[in-house]
Amino acid sequence: MISKIISTLLSVLLFLQTMLPAALGSGRKDFPEGESPENLTSVCEYINYVQQYGAPSMDTETFFKALSPLALARRVLGGKIFYPEEESFIDVTLDEQLSQICGYLTENTGIDVDMFLNRMPNFGTAAGDIINQVIPLNTGHLRDLFYKTGDKARADGFTALSSLLYIIAMFLGIAERADIYTVPREDDPDKVKVLMDVYYRDGTCDTIDPDIDIDLETGHAFNTEGTGLAGTGFEFDIYDLTLYTIVNSWQRKFGFGLSYDLFAARNPAFVYVTRRFKFSYAGKDWMIQIWKGNYAVAANGGEIGIYNREANGLPKTFYKAVEDSEMPVFSMKIRHGDKELVSRGPETTWWLTGFKLGKTIYLPESLTMEFSVTFPDEEMLEAFTTAIDGDTAHDVTYSAYGLTVNGLW
Repeated sequence: MISKIISTLLSVLLFLQTMLPAALGSGRKDFPEGESPENLTSVCEYINYVQQYGAPSMDTETFFKALSPLALARRVLGGKIFYPEEESFIDVTLDEQLSQICGYLTENTGIDVDMFLNRMPNFGTAAGDIINQVIPLNTGHLRDLFYKTGDKARADGFTALSSLLYIIAMFLGIAERADIYTVPREDDPDKVKVLMDVYYRDGTCDTIDPDIDIDLETGHAFNTEGTGLAGTGFEFDIYDLTLYTIVNSWQRKFGFGLSYDLFAARNPAFVYVTRRFKFSYAGKDWMIQIWKGNYAVAANGGEIGIYNREANGLPKTFYKAVEDSEMPVFSMKIRHGDKELVSRGPETTWWLTGFKLGKTIYLPESLTMEFSVTFPDEEMLEAFTTAIDGDTAHDVTYSAYGLTVNGLW
């Protein structure tokens, strides 16, 4: 009896995971090409449709609909449940250059950055005032404290932490308006820096540097410190709509463990499949891992990473990212049918990624990944190919030329 119940629950969970991308994007009207889903008459037909054509990605409007329970909670806390909601968002304006970029993103992906920015809650609403009554806050003092702490974090190289502290300072200072604009960089007129003037309820103003630079000619969005946009470890190709990691991203310090994939598997926003190839070489345990699928219900993409640890025979599941001297040359392409979605590399790195934003997301099983790895010697190449041969899934094929392995999954 118990086994039947477990089997039924697993079947339901598998079905829900299969249908999740379509369900989250169900508010979209621009469903992918193919027969209209309105004409489908059975669940099986609908599943086949999603597998073949994909499903709408989550646009910004649908995202905020999903957050509507939180908006209701905010109104309850503010005592406005039976009254029209007061203005409770920061008024954000973009200059012409940024408006054009955001318009391009909205047109091609459904992600409305301008809408997102103008839905940032204002801490000076009724809910914030209630908090201030219970716990009196000197908002000006707190704002300055968080800004100073953020400046120190940036000076120490913790760019992502500094960006988070700036955001907290902005909210605690009760920001009412923010103007985001670009200024030309002195060293290169084709590159601009993004700045933000924040105006507070007490009449003061701060200029914040979110650590974002844009090359207007190439569409490359980055930061000058080499830590990714706002220190996130990611850079963005605006024209190609592709988000990707840099070599020295902060994620490198945390290596990779089985728990990371287990966490992602329980997160409905990440629907991917992965393969791990483990082998021994030069007195160390090594792992090359590949991923493909859809990410954050907004992008299709893939990853390939290499990790190692000291060989001691213990059944551990954690590996550290390889050193610079140990990095191979990676390349990767992600396709859906004949359509190329992502193309990255060749690049000498420990973790090559590419996540293409768009209006359609695909099930992982319908994506094809082509990848290549160039090794330092034949011994390591043979150890890797032996690991592929021994993989229980048997769904990765490869060919070797010189010191390069070309894989197909």
